[in-house]
Amino acid sequence: MLNRFILFVAVMVFAGLFRATLAEDVLDDLVSDGKAGNAPQEQPTGAPITDFSVAQKLDQQDPGSYEYRIGPMDVIEVQVFQAEELSREARVNTQGYVSLPLIGGVKVAGLTTSEAERQIEKVLGEKYLQDPHVTVFIKAYESQKITVEGWVKNPGVFPLKGKTTFLQAIANAKGMDRLADFSEVAIFRTVNGKTRGYILSYTKVRSGQQIDPVLQSGDIIVVNRSGSKAGWELFTKTLTSFVGWTVLF
Repeated sequence: MLNRFILFVAVMVFAGLFRATLAEDVLDDLVSDGKAGNAPQEQPTGAPITDFSVAQKLDQQDPGSYEYRIGPMDVIEVQVFQAEELSREARVNTQGYVSLPLIGGVKVAGLTTSEAERQIEKVLGEKYLQDPHVTVFIKAYESQKITVEGWVKNPGVFPLKGKTTFLQAIANAKGMDRLADFSEVAIFRTVNGKTRGYILSYTKVRSGQQIDPVLQSGDIIVVNRSGSKAGWELFTKTLTSFVGWTVLF
């Protein structure tokens, strides 16, 4: 009986070492794929994320093209020229409408401030005012957020207040921790239900060798610890918390 027990323990230890070695090999493949800049591969639904490719698609953005779009729970201020009684500060409801004097609900979700101005002017001009002039300001940004996790000084969830780049997001998190990996920072982005991971070099972005990409609502930045493969497990926790994907670990 004792010999059987010892044999069982030996088998279990060997199996554990084999799984650990396999996991490290997979991590090596992920990192080397990112460094090599392989083209993104389509992943089956529910499959582990293996697309840690160089941020080519992020770099293709035009940094000057971004405009903040109003969303539910944002607070906006609407000013109607020479009609103070029609001006109001109000919160956009969950359906994307803002309630204004006289005209009631106007859908503004998904619009820029200039588009919202034209929309409100159109409704006012149809029934109540001749040639109205409307100005819209965003007073509180609540609908669009990004997450910065890992080895930064102040990780957390931050609102997007207009155009925000990768470097600005790191600055909002009080900068990189001294133990952070400055050469490989991951950005996770979900578009149409598909999540991709992109690798950026903080050092190269700072020096201008890589474009500083503009972030989108829902982006997750994860900063690994320098020289620590265990830090990749943080990616897993982030994804399962925010995206719900099945991952390798």
